[in-house]
Amino acid sequence: MDNARTPVMDALVEFVLTLETASLPPAVVEAATRSMTDWLGTAIRGAAEPLAGALAAVITAAGGEPQATVVGRRLRTSALLACLANGAQSHALDFDDTHLPSIVHGSAPVAPVVLALGEWRRASGAEALAAFVAGFEVETRIGRVLGRALADRGWHVTGVLGHFGAAAAAGKLLGLDAGRLAQALGIAGTQAAGLEQSFGTMSQPLHPGKAAMNGLLAALLAREGFTGSPAMLDGPGGLPATFLGVTDLGAAVEDLGKRFEVLENSTKPYAACHLTHATIDAARAIRAREAPAAAAVEAVSCRVHPLVLKVAANPAPRTGLEAKFSVAYCVATALVRGEAGEAEFGDASLRDPAVARVMARVTPEADASLGVGAARMTVRLADGRVLEERVIAARGMPERPLTREELEAKFSRLGEVVLPAEHVARLAAALRGLADLPDVAELAALASA
Repeated sequence: MDNARTPVMDALVEFVLTLETASLPPAVVEAATRSMTDWLGTAIRGAAEPLAGALAAVITAAGGEPQATVVGRRLRTSALLACLANGAQSHALDFDDTHLPSIVHGSAPVAPVVLALGEWRRASGAEALAAFVAGFEVETRIGRVLGRALADRGWHVTGVLGHFGAAAAAGKLLGLDAGRLAQALGIAGTQAAGLEQSFGTMSQPLHPGKAAMNGLLAALLAREGFTGSPAMLDGPGGLPATFLGVTDLGAAVEDLGKRFEVLENSTKPYAACHLTHATIDAARAIRAREAPAAAAVEAVSCRVHPLVLKVAANPAPRTGLEAKFSVAYCVATALVRGEAGEAEFGDASLRDPAVARVMARVTPEADASLGVGAARMTVRLADGRVLEERVIAARGMPERPLTREELEAKFSRLGEVVLPAEHVARLAAALRGLADLPDVAELAALASA
């Protein structure tokens, strides 16, 4: 099925192999460092979730060389299984970052590979950052072209495209040459999968874990001479053509190495699907300004991008995981409590009668004129008052980024659920200086329970 001409694959491979942290713009290094920090906080906190216990039981039973750490747990295993666990843990709360233009959770499939291989091969922080940026750019650039169409078909974009990012990062750290890196990306592409039908279940965070593990497996196999199709992105039988009928992925490599997608990454201040964040912002703003009582709310109208309704319109979530994909619940908890953190998405929170009353009165409506990170909200009260709020860009997006202090406060809050505060503080400091860290294994040691 190979095609003699593979311009997109060739361009991506060259980009990955020539990228070095020292030559990156300072803003890109800072963005990558922030992304790694946010990812590790969510992965450590995810170690306390039931999903992590199930994975740890399977990993312990399976065994494996102690090459890498499962963060937040007293467990070392093979790099492959560490990638699986850490990728899944980081997405367990749906609190990890999102690259909204591609609809990819960019760090969750890539950072586990960087940490596991970095620990195993004793890579420096600069080497780790180069691999992270390489993988992040590969998956999100492909996602710029394919992401929306994949989501429209019911594919979980992170689960599918994260395979390419993970393989690129692994190939970079393993020192693959151009031919073997192209083979690795081909091997990764033939494993790519993940369905939106899994949203609201533990299988959703399994997707980035599998992408990380499969991407590393692809690079390890390619290093040993195992073959895959270098035409996976360009050929008539490649992933874009087979999944979507897309035959030209050329836009994915425009300005490659000059414009960096990691600068467009968004950090989540709320523990829910990123597509709900603009409505949470709007509801919190109305609550802060007017403080309407739950009993006084008669109707709430939310105008959002159509994709929000496709992914996050569950009107009656039964679990905390399902609530993360419910605009109605997210709006209700923000109006009633003013918060949408980890606690607000516990199963017990769904039984709050005040939240349930407001949730039943929320009506989301599609509005294609709005951006994916925007929302318009109207709240009608029993006394006849009408409260309105418009959000152009949700908090945490590049237009409204979290400060470093806010990011590290989130990191500390999440990490201290699992680790001693001293370890978390030392981790934050090490991540702040990641570009100068001599050995990534230091991060893994601090992140171990």
